[in-house]
Amino acid sequence: MNAAHLHLLVNHLPLFAALFAGAILAFALYRSLPALVNVGLVLALVAGVGAFVGSQTGERAEGVVEDLPGVTEMAIEEHEEAAEAATWAAIITGLLALGGLALPDRAHRGQKLAAVATLALTVVTFTLVARAANLGGMIRHTEISGAAVTTLDSHAGGELDIEH
Repeated sequence: MNAAHLHLLVNHLPLFAALFAGAILAFALYRSLPALVNVGLVLALVAGVGAFVGSQTGERAEGVVEDLPGVTEMAIEEHEEAAEAATWAAIITGLLALGGLALPDRAHRGQKLAAVATLALTVVTFTLVARAANLGGMIRHTEISGAAVTTLDSHAGGELDIEH
């Protein structure tokens, strides 16, 4: 396993942790379920940790892919910039969630406030992480960047003959 493979494995963690944290927090707050609020806060914390690990593996992954055919410095830079904003958002969300988890059970009002703030930040975090992930996918996945269609069109003389 190389650094690029490790990065691809880890970078999904903050995306899905933020998504599920937000959904669980919204449901738990709506239904006033403190135990489920804690689950959502833990997932938000996991998103923050996952984003940090993803950013650390991303630096090494760049060294693996930067000289591969079809990989452009511009695509890497766009992904890096988006990932930096996403990482900071996820870390701040995770720290806020940690603060909510650290509050004693009798501080129900404070934990609820922390959970509402964490919920709002998970929406921001998910959006930023999803954008960074999409830009990262465009570095090597021509099927989502549109380059695959161009390659097929030029290879087949503008026509694609598919037999069934």
